Amino acid sequence: MIWHRSNGSSMTSLFARLLAEGLDGNANKYLRRITRHNGYSGVYIHRRACCMSSLVPALHPASIAQLNDLESYLDATASAGFKAADFNMGQALDLLSAHGVDAVKNAFVSRGIQAGGWGAGVQVLTSQSDFDAALLDAEQAAELGAALNARASSVLVPNRTDLPRAEALDLFSVRLGDIADTLAGYGVSVSLEFIGPNLWPERPHEFISGINGTLDLIDRVGRVNVGILFDTYHYYCGDSRLEDIVKAGSAINHVHLNDAPSGDVDHLDDSMRLLPGEGILDLSEIAAALKAAGYEGPGGVEIFNDDLRSLPANDGAAQVAAACRRVFGSP
Repeated sequence: MIWHRSNGSSMTSLFARLLAEGLDGNANKYLRRITRHNGYSGVYIHRRACCMSSLVPALHPASIAQLNDLESYLDATASAGFKAADFNMGQALDLLSAHGVDAVKNAFVSRGIQAGGWGAGVQVLTSQSDFDAALLDAEQAAELGAALNARASSVLVPNRTDLPRAEALDLFSVRLGDIADTLAGYGVSVSLEFIGPNLWPERPHEFISGINGTLDLIDRVGRVNVGILFDTYHYYCGDSRLEDIVKAGSAINHVHLNDAPSGDVDHLDDSMRLLPGEGILDLSEIAAALKAAGYEGPGGVEIFNDDLRSLPANDGAAQVAAACRRVFGSP
C-alpha cells in the first residue's frame, strides 16, 4: 500500500502521474482508491505494476564471489543478463591507472552495462587527518564516476554513535557538506545510506535509522547534491513507512535491493539478507513507491550470503539475476 497525505484533487494528480509514468489504459487492473486512513489517501499497486517500474535491477559486487578486477566482475554481470551494476571503485581506479579512462568506460559500454553507485570510502566518524586524506581519494573517484556517468557515491549514516546526538549532527552536517562540495564539481551526488536500528547496538547514542531522519540531516547539510541511498533491508529494519518513500521524492538518488526473513527485526543482522522474493518484503509495493517518488535508475542487489559467495562468480550472478527476474520481470 502507498499512503499519500493529500486531498482528493492531489490524489487524482498522483493517480495521473502513475498513469503517465507507465501504467496504461488498463490501469484499473493495477490501481484502486481505498478509504481515507489517518489523514492519508491510499493507492493500491498490483504486483504486476512493479514490472513497469523505472527501477533497473543491478548486480552488486558484495553479493557474489570476490573477483580480482573490474572486467572480470563486469563479465559476470553481463553473463547473467544484467544491464546495470554497482561497482568497486578501487578496481575501476586500478584499471584507470593501468590503461586510462577510455579503458574503464569501454569496460562498461562494451558489455552493455550501466555504471551504478559506489562507496565514497569516506568515514565521517574519524580523525580530521583521516577524513581529509579520504576526501582526496573521493575526489579522484568522483572524476572517474562522472566519466562513467555514474552519479551516486554513498556514505554510511549510522543508526547509533559514540557521540551525543547533537554533537553527531553537527559533525555530520559539516563533513557531509565538505564531501558534497568536493563531489559537486564533477556533477556527482552524495548518497546517504541510513542504517536499520539493529546494527551497532553497543554504541550508546541513537542517531538516524530512517528516511525522515535522513531528510532532516540533508536539510542541515544544505547542499543540493546530497540525497538518500534507499536500502530495502534497512528500510524494513528501520523506522520508515511506505508513504515516506513517496514523500522523499527526488531525494532518493540510489537504491539497494534485498529481502528480509520473518522474525523480530531487533534480532536481524546484515548476514540475514535474502535475495529478492525469498523473504517477506513486498518488493512490488516498494518498487511502485519508488516509481511514484520519481526514482529512475539502478537498484543494486546487495546481500551478504556466504553460500552465494562460495559459488563461482558467474553462477552467483545468475542466481541473483533469476531472483530479479521472478520479482521485477528482468535482471
